[in-house]
Amino acid sequence: MSNEDTMKIVVFKLGKNEYGLEVEEVREVLKLKKSDITPLPNAPSYVVGVTNIRGEITPIIDLKGKLGIYNDYGEEEGKKDEILIMVVEIEGQTFGIIVDGVNDVMQITKDQITPISAIKRAAGGDYIEGIIKIDDRLIILLNISSLLNLEEQY
Repeated sequence: MSNEDTMKIVVFKLGKNEYGLEVEEVREVLKLKKSDITPLPNAPSYVVGVTNIRGEITPIIDLKGKLGIYNDYGEEEGKKDEILIMVVEIEGQTFGIIVDGVNDVMQITKDQITPISAIKRAAGGDYIEGIIKIDDRLIILLNISSLLNLEEQY
């Protein structure tokens, strides 16, 4: 099996579901205090604000808000002072995305990815690359560049 047939993904949790990004897109995972994030006026609702990560001003994105995923955990989640940030780099730009947890780094083969063109059309989501089924797990593979609409924003 050649390297072109395999890829490594970082599996993370948003709400009750698991999502994946190619490992090359993920720079690091860190905890951040909510008070370290500076809100931006007139920003889209899913842009929480900006923060300084290793000397670089980085926008923080609420991926749940962007994807329309709503918490059903009650108020406990909102009371936490720290949040988990996955720092991603796409097309030379760095973003922090808020995640509920990082579960795995796994190697998959391209044929483990089920294309979902019908679901893409129904959900209006060009940001979904496919679904990975491993045992009883379903992992939604995201195209983070499409999801964040980089070409539209800058």
